[in-house]
Parts: sequence; structure tokens; C-alpha cells
Amino acid sequence: MRRLVGVAVVMAGMALAFWLVLGPSSDWEGAARMMRFAVLLSCFLAIGGGARLISPDKSEGEAAENAG
Repeated sequence: MRRLVGVAVVMAGMALAFWLVLGPSSDWEGAARMMRFAVLLSCFLAIGGGARLISPDKSEGEAAENAG
């Protein structure tokens, strides 16, 4: 289930990032342009977080073993 959520987060982040880069009008100026850049950066964070959900650094058994 966790990997499926990770895949969904990665796909949604990639879709939004592609739309922001290729889709909307390039006539955005001022604050709207900065907001678009901030949303694009948050897409990269979402893609990274989704990748961690798909393949975490430690397996679930190791994390439980180290916790107690």
C-alpha cells in the first residue's frame, strides 16, 4: 500500500511539474511567476518524498528492530 501511495505521489508531482513547465501561459509576471516557481520546487520535493515511500532507506523490519 505504501509503495502504491509513493507511485501516486511521484506521478502527480511529475504531472504538475510538466504542466507548469510546458502548459501555462508564459505571460505570467511578478508574483504569479514567483508562485509558479515555488510550486515547481514543491513538486520536486513531492517527487523525492514519493521516491522515499517507494524504496525507503531501511526495510520495515530493520526500522522496528532498531527502535526497540
